[in-house]
Amino acid sequence: IAIWEALYHLARLATNTCLARSPEKILDSALLTAKDHHNNNKTNDGDMARAKQTSPLENAKQTLRRRGPSYLVSLIHSVCVTSRGIMHLYNLWHGNTVDKLLVQRKGMPGSYRWAHLQVAATNTMFVAYLTYDLFHIILQYPKLGGLDTIMHHLVFAACSFINGTYGILPFQFGWLIAGELSTVFLNTRWFMLKSGRENSPLLGRVNELFAATFFLTRIGMYSAGMIHLFCFSMPELKSLPEISGVPISLLGMTCGCMTLGWILNMLWGYKILALVRGGTKKKKPQ
Repeated sequence: IAIWEALYHLARLATNTCLARSPEKILDSALLTAKDHHNNNKTNDGDMARAKQTSPLENAKQTLRRRGPSYLVSLIHSVCVTSRGIMHLYNLWHGNTVDKLLVQRKGMPGSYRWAHLQVAATNTMFVAYLTYDLFHIILQYPKLGGLDTIMHHLVFAACSFINGTYGILPFQFGWLIAGELSTVFLNTRWFMLKSGRENSPLLGRVNELFAATFFLTRIGMYSAGMIHLFCFSMPELKSLPEISGVPISLLGMTCGCMTLGWILNMLWGYKILALVRGGTKKKKPQ
């Protein structure tokens, strides 16, 4: 938690420094040009003061100062856990079903002990980030997220804590956490919009990458993982309470949250698909 908090303060320092000394490195040139035009339309000191407070440039600066550091840390987190999630999938891909469902304890036979320890490290990183981010969401409520975001963090932090405590579902954690790949482009999109680049051609590419990675990981990979878990691993899944000690209620809670997450992703995917289709229709000549 302390590391994520330290990264937040470093991000805030870097953001404030760049906005103060070299705003052109962050903000779009159109915003800087609009500043002069906006101020030239004011004739007295009162108008100038109000112009400074309400101009698009000042609004962009304030937004980036207040919320930019949190989104930058989120971007760093999503890159880190996505790369590690892919690594976990690779390391456990050829393991048997038990290896994919149960973390090997010291002294247990098997060759996946190191891979499981790496999963545990990523899980600790993930829970620490959720705790840090939850604090900032509450502190700036509702700027960084509403009640749904708070509930999301609490539920998945609880599930990660349960799985980490009892050493279960390491492979499933890999494909779940790899879904953060789409968050990389979602955060990039936020920075582009808040820095005045809503008309940039690059924004369209970022939107496309967000949609593509969302469907690849949160729909395709997630669905394949759910099928593998509930259709091909059910006997081993039912045996987890006996061999790992996890209470049936907590295992049911974790599996239920995974199912709800899959349903939520399907709903989000439908909305994204509707937006993509709507944007395509608008581009067609009348």
